[in-house]
Amino acid sequence: MNNKGGKSISLIAGMLVLLFATTPGIATDTWECKILPSENRVTIDPVSNAKIVFITSHESDDTNLYFHDRSWLFNDRLVIFNSNRFGNTEIFGYVLKTGELVRLDEPGKSPAHSPLAASCGDVIYVVRGSAIFQWKLTLAEGNGTKLSVTEKKICDFPPGSKQFSGLNENANGSLISFGYILDDNYIIAIADVNTGTVQKVTQPQLPAQHIQFHWTRPDLIAFASSYGNDTAPLEPANPPHARINFVNTNTRLPLIAFYQAPGELVTHECWWVNDQITFIGGHRPGEGHVKVMDLKSGEIRIIGAGAWWADASESELAKVNWWHAAGSRNGKWIAADNWHGIVAVFDAQNTQMRILTQGHRIYGGGAHPHVGWDLNSKKVVFTSNKFGNADVCIGYIPKDW
Repeated sequence: MNNKGGKSISLIAGMLVLLFATTPGIATDTWECKILPSENRVTIDPVSNAKIVFITSHESDDTNLYFHDRSWLFNDRLVIFNSNRFGNTEIFGYVLKTGELVRLDEPGKSPAHSPLAASCGDVIYVVRGSAIFQWKLTLAEGNGTKLSVTEKKICDFPPGSKQFSGLNENANGSLISFGYILDDNYIIAIADVNTGTVQKVTQPQLPAQHIQFHWTRPDLIAFASSYGNDTAPLEPANPPHARINFVNTNTRLPLIAFYQAPGELVTHECWWVNDQITFIGGHRPGEGHVKVMDLKSGEIRIIGAGAWWADASESELAKVNWWHAAGSRNGKWIAADNWHGIVAVFDAQNTQMRILTQGHRIYGGGAHPHVGWDLNSKKVVFTSNKFGNADVCIGYIPKDW
């Protein structure tokens, strides 16, 4: 009798262990991260006098996160980036106080990817295999830097699906958006970070990309429709091009922001403050202004002007126009980069342009800067090819700007 009871208790205990080991919200693993020595290379831009810190100088390719992905943690004490210095592309961190690098991936496991820093400041969301995980970081900078990661599984991608987008967190931190392809259909979905529940939001008619939540509205998503070319054809298209779209996670009905005129470029949209979204747009070949759309009024204006002239070469136009842009959290600035590796900052109030730094890419080759902002609107992070391979840089906005 006692033996049977013991076996029953053991069986129940085993089932509970299995249940909680696979239930979202239960810690599954914890590890100490490897700390690597500083590779800092501090420079001063000769034109702007801005401090530009190359936080990596390894011969590998090191790149910052995409311009609309949050990459800063612990109130700007740590920034995350990608590096292939150990063969595979892995997730790394840079400790601003010491300049040390942190290898965040768990040793012995396949590398995670698609990292996103959470708004709470000490969490990263990642994808590994066919699942989304939450990494809670603990950072100690006292006598020797230490960083540990506690991982829990949020959810799985649907069986047979393939990821097509990065992760993005909503305004109150309760949901993660992601995209997958299933049976040749593009699906935009959300996962509850506490329960792991996955819900389909919409199935766009065209391939989608750049899925990102509104900065302050937790129920609003922007996404881009892909037509194979960001410039609308000169001849009227059927359907007409409309790159920027919105969808509410409650109504789940996608809405078009606006239709592109024939020959109009619209690309690289990014949420900003006060119900605004920035993007790059132009109406002539090679023209790329930094534009802002106000969702409340539908008004679109140029905040960072490019340039165009009839006999200019593609390279000449690429040097004075823009390709990626992202606004600062305080609403004061918009940073932009281009195909020549020029990083500029535009004053949101008067549209004044200041070149922060340049020479970080050769036209026709090299990783793009993908300039993005920190949490406190005092510095930007971008990728530089200045020394022959891709390095991650932090550019500090001069105080007298």
